[in-house]
Amino acid sequence: MAADLTTIIVIVLIILALLLSFSIGGNDETPTPLAAAGVIKFKYVLILGGIGLALGTIFLSEQVAKYVGQDFLGPDIPKYTTYMLLSVLISAIIWLIIGSFAGIPLSSTHSLFGSIFGVIVVYTLMNPGIDPTGAFNGDKVVEVMLTWVISPIVGFIISYILYKIIAKLYLKKLKGLNQIENLEKIFTWALLIAGFGVSLLSGANSAEAVGILFALKGEYPVSGQYFFYKVLLGIFAFLGLYIAGRYVIRNLAAQATDARPSEGFILQTAAFIVLFVVTPMGIPISHSHVIVFAILGLNRAQKKEVDYKGLGKMVIFWVLTLPIAAIIGGLIYLGFYMNGLF
Repeated sequence: MAADLTTIIVIVLIILALLLSFSIGGNDETPTPLAAAGVIKFKYVLILGGIGLALGTIFLSEQVAKYVGQDFLGPDIPKYTTYMLLSVLISAIIWLIIGSFAGIPLSSTHSLFGSIFGVIVVYTLMNPGIDPTGAFNGDKVVEVMLTWVISPIVGFIISYILYKIIAKLYLKKLKGLNQIENLEKIFTWALLIAGFGVSLLSGANSAEAVGILFALKGEYPVSGQYFFYKVLLGIFAFLGLYIAGRYVIRNLAAQATDARPSEGFILQTAAFIVLFVVTPMGIPISHSHVIVFAILGLNRAQKKEVDYKGLGKMVIFWVLTLPIAAIIGGLIYLGFYMNGLF
């Protein structure tokens, strides 16, 4: 009976992991520069971004999945229990879906790690014998927190410097509309390639749902079918971006109105460089933060006005994500625990 219940819970976890992957796709903002530049129809922006996201999830996500599914835990908690994972997933999904339909690019990484933090804190409080400092891998916690702070700043700096370089080498030397249009045609192709590359790395880095599968590797029915479920996660990430992600992408693209292909290329290149560095290290970051700060860096370089009202709304949600996800996750797990399910 207990084994049957465990199998049922694992199946529920798989379903929720698929929903989380859908939510991650719904909050993926990496196609924003492509949408802002308007080089292809919005529908094709979503399709191109969704394909890259799906392929990255399926084939390139293992390092980040291991980070989420195993490395974040300390020596006193060797693995997540099924009810821990259930609480984390429910919490993250609730918050991400709210963000998707509100048009706010919430961080799936922050949502999941906030939920994990809340669940583990409740677990340690309910088990006095566990040392709270041993519940987390301290080095990994510091590593991921520092990266969350540094990566948006790097995105800002890269986009600022890239614009200054391109403006000095090319844009300011062009004479006449024809020369400008010819150069922008070249950047159109560069933007399409860079945009697909960023979506691919975004799928590799947004591996929270794959991390849940990683934590369930030894459990039936995941054991022996791990890759099959990764493919399903990739498909759901595509669907999430195509169905729900359009709201976030449109909202962010409005912050870079009348963007030229060269400007979109700058934004995608900034995001690509950041993701290319952190993803092989297995560190999950917030792509939304990187993209938004890259837009700010570009606007700063061009001396354009910034929509501080819209930015302020995003920042408020970003700051609230960790504590809200932690509270939701902790309360859900506490409910399970009080009913003997831990």
